Amino acid sequence: MVLLASMMVLIFGGMTLLRLDLPAMAEEGPFVGVDAPETAETAVAAPDQEAIKAAREKRAEERREERRAEARAAREKKAEERAARERAIAENPPDPPTNDLWMSIPALGLYDNYVTDTTDYSAMDYGAIKVAESGFPWQPHANTYIAAHRLGWPGTVSDHQFYNLPLLAVGDVIYLGDADGTTYTYKVTGFKEVAANDTSVTAPEAGRDMLSLQTCIENYGDYWTMGPNWYVRYIVQADRVSVDL
Repeated sequence: MVLLASMMVLIFGGMTLLRLDLPAMAEEGPFVGVDAPETAETAVAAPDQEAIKAAREKRAEERREERRAEARAAREKKAEERAARERAIAENPPDPPTNDLWMSIPALGLYDNYVTDTTDYSAMDYGAIKVAESGFPWQPHANTYIAAHRLGWPGTVSDHQFYNLPLLAVGDVIYLGDADGTTYTYKVTGFKEVAANDTSVTAPEAGRDMLSLQTCIENYGDYWTMGPNWYVRYIVQADRVSVDL
């Protein structure tokens, strides 16, 4: 019986294979996943060397600009710190160990003229004096008041020391130096003519760090008649613009 069943299976299988259309199956193509051709690779473009170069140059320029910006910021910071120090010094210069002063007025050809701090006006026979009641340049809002002769005395520093004082013009520079070597720089800002007994010009003025230079003239508006009366006092006023240690 078993043998008979086996023979029937073989006969049925053979008949099924004979009915298969093998040529048609070949035309439909191979079985997927068994002998299908490999999928074609997608083409990849070569790197754009010019674009890469441009990108590198752009980045390099950005870095250079960053460094330049950092350098500018550093310079600006140092400048601000220096300006702050200068403002602090200008607002509160250090007191020197003595009251000695030296005066230079380049426009008049005067350099390092010693200025005596005294109440004795006869000291002008030997050179310029600072009126003792007036302030010193290192003091806040002082009017440092210096007087000298027009003609003076031959053989001394007073000889024609302030002869050309009326020639000073607005913007001319005057320097005072102290015993510490600090230099106080002033620029001429104005002029006055007052009577010999008018001492109001020696007083300080609110908010100003100033210097006044005084000499004698014969009369109001008369700058070149050399005596004998010397009725009027001619004053050059200047404002401090810097302090340098």
